[in-house]
Amino acid sequence: MKIKTEQIEQTINKQIHPIYIISGDETLLVQEASDTIRRLLPNKGIDERLRFVADAQFDWQEVIQENQALSLFSSQRLFDIQIDKLSEKHTKALTQLGNELSTDNIILLTLPKLDGRSQKTKWFTKLESQGVFVQIWPVENNRLGQWLQKRATSLDLSLTRDAAALICERNEGNLLALSQELEKLVLIHGPGSKIDEQMIAESVSDSSRYSVYDLSDRILMGKVKESLHCLQQLSAEGVDNNIMLWLLNREIQTLDKLVQASATMPVRQACQKQRIWDKRIPFYESALSRHNVNTLNYMQRYMALVDQTIKGLHALDIDTGLRNLVMMFCGVKAVQTELDIEA
Repeated sequence: MKIKTEQIEQTINKQIHPIYIISGDETLLVQEASDTIRRLLPNKGIDERLRFVADAQFDWQEVIQENQALSLFSSQRLFDIQIDKLSEKHTKALTQLGNELSTDNIILLTLPKLDGRSQKTKWFTKLESQGVFVQIWPVENNRLGQWLQKRATSLDLSLTRDAAALICERNEGNLLALSQELEKLVLIHGPGSKIDEQMIAESVSDSSRYSVYDLSDRILMGKVKESLHCLQQLSAEGVDNNIMLWLLNREIQTLDKLVQASATMPVRQACQKQRIWDKRIPFYESALSRHNVNTLNYMQRYMALVDQTIKGLHALDIDTGLRNLVMMFCGVKAVQTELDIEA
């Protein structure tokens, strides 16, 4: 059964199906559709979740065996399976799963974009006939402003038409970047604000010298001295620590996705899949030459300490924490941080 994203909640409330398939290339919309299903299923008694990321080396026997076994903790379980690139190995395993579906185990299957031919294959039609298929379509350029306005309203922001047009132009249709831009505006101006074109210009580019995006360029390229100078200037000009932390977190999350994707495809292709502008791909290529899963994991954990400090839950010096993060981005790790001391 094929449904639209906005029909997910109604469909689940009406009936639980053994499989839910989410397919598309719009990372943000795919993630949000999947999150909706994950959020609703516990209300139906499905509170145990098994997470699987099926890459080229993935062993499907673990999924098959778990599907055939009874859970010790729950009568129903959610099998959350993500496949970024379909192969014959994956489709064979999905064919077997299609023959063993039941409401004892609910499957949430996240797939890349499926073309018309793929949707007519035996393995897919078998799965779709037993469950729910949500196909995620890109937001067309002529509807992008409307999409942005609707999302702003959900965050209790009001955008003028010119403000919405400027945000769309500067983010080149990247839905994830557009969403993050709105979240930043909420941090800067607060809920209930009406945002005009001038406010957008001021939030994106500081009129004096630096913007947070200048900091992004420098840390991705690994320019230690320039990055630290930029950070110092931003702090002196009163840029909120939450804004700088938001930027650093955004870049860490992007690099993490690129590291995972680059295991199965060239870095440039991985960047294009994340809708990174061609002119900015060299920045991320530079950062990826210095980072891996381990370094990014360390940075994420250290960033959590900085975030807790901003919220008053940790005693780390904020200025020191931000400097350490900037240096880590540039490939220079402090000899010892609070993470090492507390370990």
